Amino acid sequence: MIYDLTRILVSGMPVYPGDPEVQIVAGGAPPWRVSALRLGSHSGTHVDAPLHYFADGRGIDAFPPERFVAPGVVVDACGYAEDAPIGADILAGADLHPGMIVVIRTGWEAFWQDARYFRHPYLSADLAHALVECRVSLVAVDALNVDSTVGGGEMAHATLLGADILIAENLCNLDALRSGQAYMFAVLPLALGAVDGAPARALAWDINHRFGFDLL
Repeated sequence: MIYDLTRILVSGMPVYPGDPEVQIVAGGAPPWRVSALRLGSHSGTHVDAPLHYFADGRGIDAFPPERFVAPGVVVDACGYAEDAPIGADILAGADLHPGMIVVIRTGWEAFWQDARYFRHPYLSADLAHALVECRVSLVAVDALNVDSTVGGGEMAHATLLGADILIAENLCNLDALRSGQAYMFAVLPLALGAVDGAPARALAWDINHRFGFDLL
């Protein structure tokens, strides 16, 4: 089974304060339908590249496809209060290896389309540095931001992106995955140019799953 962890892009969906609103307008000349899309590079489920924070950082186009597909684990961080830092202790017992994808489940996806979604918990300095020490490849969250949106923080972005660790935000459907179990993850951004990030399709499947295809 493949688990889809992606927010569907629709007009009016939540975005980081000040980012472009998502607008999808159907159009085209009959009988053809061609929709016009207006959105920011960090709309919905998306990947942050180092250029998002560092003016001389690499853009999304600088990373090969294998950086977006890797084994990983879900780490449980549910139970934190609004706008609270998530401690490094959530990594205790997690079998982390260099190059892995770490998905942090805060439970905050439950507040999607609610004002509380903007008051999510966020990565503490200790947690961000611990992830760097583990040399993971990508860190993903089911919240709007790895930093505090209320406080306008930037520490987690600076720490992770500064270590060339990619960030994915606004994942969903994480309740379908078991904490600590190994999965294969694919967090595939749109093939844009040298930009700061891109909307992405996020998927997961059992690491032992063997895909079968019927050939015609």
